Amino acid sequence: MTSKTAKIVVVLAAAGALSGIGAGLAAADSPTAASTNYTVEGMREYIKPSASITVPSMSCGGGYLEDKDYSPGRLVPRGVEVIEPGGVGVTITHPKYGYMDPTGSYWPLIGTDEHRGWSHATNWDPFTGHELQITLHCTTDINQAAKKTFVPGFPTP
Repeated sequence: MTSKTAKIVVVLAAAGALSGIGAGLAAADSPTAASTNYTVEGMREYIKPSASITVPSMSCGGGYLEDKDYSPGRLVPRGVEVIEPGGVGVTITHPKYGYMDPTGSYWPLIGTDEHRGWSHATNWDPFTGHELQITLHCTTDINQAAKKTFVPGFPTP
């Protein structure tokens, strides 16, 4: 192989490698790329017997709450999981919303808002304190996000 032929082979190999890298980057940015699901420990707190606390605002930090009921029977937004041994009542009535989608039909949920609605936890056990943990189940895929539907004529979030 001549020196000129060797240079052409090296240039073609490099071009092929670079085009492969570009294709990989394009695939990662495409809307069909796999979503990432993750959890965020929103809070963990010991609650004294017969005491109530305010549940703080929590956020997915760049993602959305998953559209799944992780706390059946509780008044909390979808994607919020309440973990406790029993005896602690938790209510979180107001989620925090992200931007409105381009069609103007819904807002994806990105967390909870302690300043609006009712966000409290009460330990109903008069003798024993209990630890409460709240975990957010988040996703980067807006198609898997919990959403508030926009209804014309009603106030926005």
